[in-house]
Amino acid sequence: MSLSGATDRRAALLPALAQALEAAGIARGVPELMPDTGLAHDHVRLGGTGWIARLPKQSQMQLGAEDNLAYQAACFTRASASGHAPRLSAVLPPSEALPRGGLVVEDIEGRTARLPEDLPAIMAALAAIHALPVPEARAPLLDPADPLAGLLEEIGTQAAYLHAADPATRAIVERHIAALRDLADDTPRPPKRLISFDAHPGNFLITPSGRAVLVDLEKARYSAPPLDLAHATLYTSTTWDVATHAVLTPEEVAGACRHWPRPTALPSPRGFCRCAAPCGSGR
Repeated sequence: MSLSGATDRRAALLPALAQALEAAGIARGVPELMPDTGLAHDHVRLGGTGWIARLPKQSQMQLGAEDNLAYQAACFTRASASGHAPRLSAVLPPSEALPRGGLVVEDIEGRTARLPEDLPAIMAALAAIHALPVPEARAPLLDPADPLAGLLEEIGTQAAYLHAADPATRAIVERHIAALRDLADDTPRPPKRLISFDAHPGNFLITPSGRAVLVDLEKARYSAPPLDLAHATLYTSTTWDVATHAVLTPEEVAGACRHWPRPTALPSPRGFCRCAAPCGSGR
């Protein structure tokens, strides 16, 4: 989409949102378009109400409009019980005005995360989410039977492109894939819990009290908590968002994992994911 096309699209959001809010009987306050920084959503602050409209541009999980809204609504409803994710106020169904619908979620007052100083707060937030009770009925959220096997399958799909890599780089990646395969064969699986599956630092706000709040919830699922710890500390995650860009040292990564107050019945992440590697499991 051209720059002018994107501008026109965003300009049309406010009247479309006003129509959808009126149809749903929701006070719209003073709508304010927030900066367009994400690939998947536009955000409109409903000034004076304490809420934000979260309007999908696309589904990164390739879901239809209604299924995408249902999935995200479940993400916010369940994760917010931890006190570290915004509360859900309403779901705006798809309509002529808003073909992909939207969610109305809590407006969190906070700043972007600063690394490495905010890593302890981020780890505490993840631990609170991981500690939530796991319901018997987990739909519509994904609930893979074996998260580690699924990770290996996804990596295997991506590895089809390794032939184009520098030979030295390819050798390193293939060595680590082999190590992960051996780990999957020998290691007991950690209990599945609710995880973000998108815990890069740019998705957190830090409140004035120092609490980390995960504000972007689209891909949550019941899976292995160490995947969140890795996602919060990997180079590709800490450099993804220019606002939170940082390159962590191995010692800083290890320190972050030590700040994860392990929920009851969850084993140490050591040996399962890269973020714990500097603690002694090897990289």
